[in-house]
Amino acid sequence: MPEKRAVLSDFDGTITRTDVAEAILDEFAPSEWREIEELYRARKIGTRDSMARQFALVRARQDELLRFVDREAVIDETFREFVSFCRRRGLVLEIVSEGLDFYVRHLLRKWNIRVPVRTNRAIFEEGRVRIEYPWADATCRLCGTCKLLRVFELRAQGYRTAYIGNGHSDLCPAIEADLVFAKSELADLCREEEIDFTPFDRFSDVQRGLGAWA
Repeated sequence: MPEKRAVLSDFDGTITRTDVAEAILDEFAPSEWREIEELYRARKIGTRDSMARQFALVRARQDELLRFVDREAVIDETFREFVSFCRRRGLVLEIVSEGLDFYVRHLLRKWNIRVPVRTNRAIFEEGRVRIEYPWADATCRLCGTCKLLRVFELRAQGYRTAYIGNGHSDLCPAIEADLVFAKSELADLCREEEIDFTPFDRFSDVQRGLGAWA
């Protein structure tokens, strides 16, 4: 009987060509958000704390933000074929994101992509954004969406897991995944932590790299 296999992917900067959350902050938040980002990149605070503090600076309605996202967000054009590839090969494919549900789900609907998603939840209240964490790990406050927890859940169900990502929040799942595809900051972190990974730019590279594993 063949092994069960799953693929987990980050969203911002991985499925999209740029980080949608950062683009929103650049446009709708004062420059202080970058000071918070530096604390995060220096690993002095976690994603959960940084996102909450950064998006508390945003002053915009949801419809304004979505109009901006529609203009700015660009999909990796090879991701659609990758979704079909996973279906053909019987691979479980899921998105695990530290982004916010309102734009992640909006973009997936717009692009007609149907993939299960775990992401943080944005609550809009009088022009302000509050974040809830339906996929957090109760034992850890570093991340909003615990990507590592999903790796462990799949492992408990008998799956081997490939992980695809580009940023700091992807390090924990990369440590535990059976196969890692990394670019940008995640690739640098994998080198620092001596984690085996396959570099990629687009999902067509990942599709080729899965090779015999899939």
